[in-house]
Amino acid sequence: MKAIMLKCRLVAALMLAFPAMIWLTACTVKQNERSAEEKPFLFIPFESRVREVRFQSGDGTVLAGQLDLPPGWLNPPLVFILHHSGPVDRDAYQYLAALLVPEGYAVFRFDKRGNGESSGTYGCCEEEDALAAYRAAVNQEGFDPERVFIVAQSVGTQIVAGHFQEFQDIHPVRGVVLLSSLLEGAEILPIECPLFILVSAQEVNLSAITEEAVLAYQRERGEGAAYAIVPNTEHTLFDVSHGPMDWSDPRWPLRFSTEAAQHLLQWLKAHR
Repeated sequence: MKAIMLKCRLVAALMLAFPAMIWLTACTVKQNERSAEEKPFLFIPFESRVREVRFQSGDGTVLAGQLDLPPGWLNPPLVFILHHSGPVDRDAYQYLAALLVPEGYAVFRFDKRGNGESSGTYGCCEEEDALAAYRAAVNQEGFDPERVFIVAQSVGTQIVAGHFQEFQDIHPVRGVVLLSSLLEGAEILPIECPLFILVSAQEVNLSAITEEAVLAYQRERGEGAAYAIVPNTEHTLFDVSHGPMDWSDPRWPLRFSTEAAQHLLQWLKAHR
């Protein structure tokens, strides 16, 4: 499906915050869709106001991101999505934006270096790029700066734990969701804010990344951590109740677990 685009206006903006300049392209769309020729998988349509963002990582590499703002919502919470591993662009999480934006969340996602519209070569600087993307996201306007959430998945959970104070120094984090968490026990302790662990029942170290992690958090800080285990899913929380995932099937975005989606929305709603 072709995107229905309104007239777009290029706005050049110089941001003096580290590491460098941020360029903004402000566009408004009726439907957040792409043509089938552009992506080998299904895009789930949803309405949003799209803002293209260009920013520099610490080594000067120019990266690209996208802020989706929910139409009709004044100062919505912001959800910053932190990728799993692999050479992926922002559209790997289009299905999450399609889930969150209609519920009244602004969503920022970005292209890893060497992917999508980001320059450079994939294979390095994941942490630096994630911090640069977070800085670019929170420097935007149109959301409530007191309600910024990080939703990290798989390897992204290690990045947010390993660099949480740096994220916090850039902008205070209201809460963190650990999808497909890789953090066992006390490894979650650097995350000093409310957090929610959402994982597949098939994880081999299930107790360590759920019950033991929450107990470690509670011993250190008291309340503020919770977890949910989703049955019939693989590591990234896609439904395998009717068979294993076939990532070559363009309809794979439709198989994100309904139960996982409900848990995510319920926790965010309780903390927004």
